[in-house]
Amino acid sequence: MHLRRVFLYGTLRDHALLAAVLGRPAGPGDLAEAALPDHAAHRVVPGAYPVIRPEPGAVAPGLLLSGLTAEEVGRLSYYEGAFGYGTEPIEVVSGGTSVRALVFWPDGRHLHTDGHWDLARWQDEDRGLAAEAAREVMSEMGHRPAETVGARYAQIEARAQSRLAARAEAPPAEIRAGLGAEAVTLESRRRPYAGFFNVEEYELDLPAFGGGRLRPNTRSVFVAADAVTVLPYDPRRDTVLVLEQFRPGPYGRGDPCPWTLEPVAGRRDPGESVAETARRETREEAGIEIGALHHIGSYYPSPGCITEFLVSYVAEAALPDSAEGVHGLATEGENIRTRIVAFDRLMQAVRTGEAGTGPLLLSAYWLSLNRDRLRRAGGA
Repeated sequence: MHLRRVFLYGTLRDHALLAAVLGRPAGPGDLAEAALPDHAAHRVVPGAYPVIRPEPGAVAPGLLLSGLTAEEVGRLSYYEGAFGYGTEPIEVVSGGTSVRALVFWPDGRHLHTDGHWDLARWQDEDRGLAAEAAREVMSEMGHRPAETVGARYAQIEARAQSRLAARAEAPPAEIRAGLGAEAVTLESRRRPYAGFFNVEEYELDLPAFGGGRLRPNTRSVFVAADAVTVLPYDPRRDTVLVLEQFRPGPYGRGDPCPWTLEPVAGRRDPGESVAETARRETREEAGIEIGALHHIGSYYPSPGCITEFLVSYVAEAALPDSAEGVHGLATEGENIRTRIVAFDRLMQAVRTGEAGTGPLLLSAYWLSLNRDRLRRAGGA
């Protein structure tokens, strides 16, 4: 008879994450306090998730999850399998009694750890991100192997953070009609492509202005994580730093010159504030440090087909001619040329169309309106 009890010693002790993986909340009779003697949960770095290891004299606290169906054991195994964990039977103690249960052990990889793992600390750092990411992980069950999904978990996390931010940072609806997402009925969802980005197709039932419904309504969307753009500006020299790099979008359109001019730009990593992303990406893509950040706007660059949400800044920086060079992370296939350009020359590029990317145009126009103020404040 297959075991349908699982000892949870790590992140699945978080009730929201467990519900996302099981597909239902755990009932009050499903969970009991339990412990695994002579073992301890250690914090894996990087990652901050736990791994169980033998440790004489230690006791690993956890929960005994019972009353599972075979399908639910499969769901737990799929989720943990995405991270290279498999099940092994083991004796745990619950209510003073030894109980046989499954526990998730890592594969043979050597994992670096940094002390004992603590659930409360992890929950404080996670803030619901793992549960949101788990919903996308579990939506792939039956469609893609767990190890394939685990290999792109960083992208899944970034998209999960974007969804959390969308719900937490929704702007007011003072001009709009005030229709919310609850007014949309999702009839079906398909994900024909999943990788660094996702492509999703929806069958929707939408409310119509003036009454009635719009059905069926088929829409496709390119799912990307939130990102930040930064145009470094030196108010003393009246110069900006722009990037030049190959872009597949113009290439796919048939543009004879698919190397574009842009501000610094990059995806917001899980756990980062937008300001932290701005400073990290400027170091990675331009090799410089920036000072004060001036918020331009937060916006969807192409809401008809892309989920990407951008936060754009002009950042004060010292821009000597020596700041020009070639930068980017080789691990991300980046090959980025930086140029120091006089403000007047930037605006000429706007007029000729050479500055033909949305964030650069928006940043240039914002700078043209605020340039005198920044130069006076900078002592120019």
